[in-house]
Amino acid sequence: MIRTNVMLTHHQHITLKQMSASLHSTLGELVRDAIDSSITTDTVERRHQVALAAYREGFISMGKLAESLGVDPLTARSYLKERGLLQLVQGADEIMPDAANA
Repeated sequence: MIRTNVMLTHHQHITLKQMSASLHSTLGELVRDAIDSSITTDTVERRHQVALAAYREGFISMGKLAESLGVDPLTARSYLKERGLLQLVQGADEIMPDAANA
């Protein structure tokens, strides 16, 4: 581990000390857990945003979107609907070349 200094407000310090006592952990563990949680959340959300952008632009399919979101295709469709995003549908001119190559 690498030691670093972080400046906290009086209120933040008191709150963290109280939390660490009630959770039987150290103040440092709480800070590290908060940082890990923030980094993980940002990374996952960023990956979802990139996958959605690629889907909207037609670069990836519904199946690839579902894979990128870590869900099944039905859940991916629900995910799009909940966010008011349209599900892309291929036209016959796009389907026929794919069918010929299959």
